[in-house]
This record gives sequence, structure tokens and C-alpha cells, in this order.
Amino acid sequence: RLPGVPIFLISEAVRGEGGILRNASGERFIPGYHEQAELAPRDIVARAIVAEMNRTATDRVYLDITHLPASKITARFPQIYRYCLDHGVDITKDFAPVSPAAHYMMGGVRTNTWGETTLPGLYACGEAACTGVHGANRLASNSLLETVVFAKRIVQRTVEGARGAAPLTEDARALPPFENEAGAPPDRASLQGLMWDKVGIVRDGAGLAAATRQLASWRAALPSPQDRASHELANLLLAGRLMAEAALIREESRGAHYRTDFPAPRDEWRRHIVFRRG
Repeated sequence: RLPGVPIFLISEAVRGEGGILRNASGERFIPGYHEQAELAPRDIVARAIVAEMNRTATDRVYLDITHLPASKITARFPQIYRYCLDHGVDITKDFAPVSPAAHYMMGGVRTNTWGETTLPGLYACGEAACTGVHGANRLASNSLLETVVFAKRIVQRTVEGARGAAPLTEDARALPPFENEAGAPPDRASLQGLMWDKVGIVRDGAGLAAATRQLASWRAALPSPQDRASHELANLLLAGRLMAEAALIREESRGAHYRTDFPAPRDEWRRHIVFRRG
């Protein structure tokens, strides 16, 4: 995270390799949040970073791997090293400014174990699909591991011939109707800001309810898509609303879904939330 520089993903493997997270004062802070420190689960690390940024009134923390041999850093993370170096940060000598990326929803298009959806001939796998393989907390490379299995199964099923649609394995609910009056249509930045603020790493019922109302209002105001940008915005609005509605319904915390008003997991929510077109 550098001013004026496009956001660039620094792999979690850097933490796994021994990276240390430091705050704006250069202090290592993660051990104060979890006994596993930087090796704690992704959602815990993300919330700890957010808490530390709020505590220090900054928009970033720092990832430090300067204690590792420079040859190891350049060999293990050549793309990350080159990108940072091109923008004035030598990660063999300097701390890299970072902030957490939000995995808003563990889910996607509902499929069976053969990648089949409820639409005949439509298959999904990887991060687009909800197979249950990810669980409630996405891990690094889970989508790759999933595609190794389900991509092969999809090819096998299509070679064998279509077998019809896969039935939903649980009750599906329709999205609530758009009841809000139309406001001004959003731009992409406004939508991203709303999702980060209200449906991001730390959530609560009031914020989620406000998000669903705003998303419904924006959707009602959106003109019919005419080009790629407007189609993408419409799709982002739909995906955002699915996330916000599901997070509002799920009154518990589980994996990457964390609500301050329901901070513990609840057995009755050990299930998927499935929406269908109303």
C-alpha cells in the first residue's frame, strides 16, 4: 500500500516464510492479539491489523522480512520483490507497507460434487463455486486445490454428456424485494467504499442493514447496462447485495465472517445460506 501506486497483493506465503508485522512505530504487535502471532488464521491476522491501524490512526502496517537472507527473498518471491523495488521499496532492506484484503464471502455459485449447478449445462469451480471445500475461512491456494479436483470432474461430466441440473441440497430463499426508493446510481468507488466500511472485515447488524438498504437503493436507480463497465457495476451490485444480505442473516461469527454483535459461532448456523432468483 503506497500512495499513488495500484494495490498489489503480497502473498500470505511471505508471512509463512517468517515475515513479521510491525505497526507505525516499528513495533511487532501480532503476539498481543494471538498466541500464534503471524501464523494465526487469516481472519484473526486481518482483524488484528485493522485494530492496530485504528489504534495508531494509520492506514497501514508494515511487513518485515529484512531478517531473512536477501538471496532467499529474491528466489522465493521474485515478482513481489521486483514490483516493490520498481516502486521504491527494497523488501530485502525495507519494511513493506501493507493493509488487509477482505475476503467478504466464503461462497459462490452452488454446485454439487461434480461442479454442476441448478442450470443444465452450467458448471462452476474454484473461487466462483460454493462446494464447501473452503469452509468458513479461505486459505491460501484453496481455489487451486479445488480446481485440481473439480475442473477434472467437470471435464469428465461434460464428456459423458449432460445429466441435467443439480438440485439444491438445502432450502433456498429468495432475495428480499427492492423496496427502497431509487437514489442516485453509484460509481464503482462508492460501492467499494460501502462494502469495505459496512460489509468488510469487522461487521455488525446496524452496518449490514444500512448496507442492504443502500445497495437496494442503488440497484433500483441503476439504468440498464449498455457496455462492459455498466455490466460489471451491475454484477458488483448484485454480488455485494448477496454478501450483505447473507451476512445480516447469519447472526454469529464464523471464519472470515465476524460480527461484533454476535462474536461467537452458533451450532444452528453450521449450514450454508442459499439464495435463488425470486
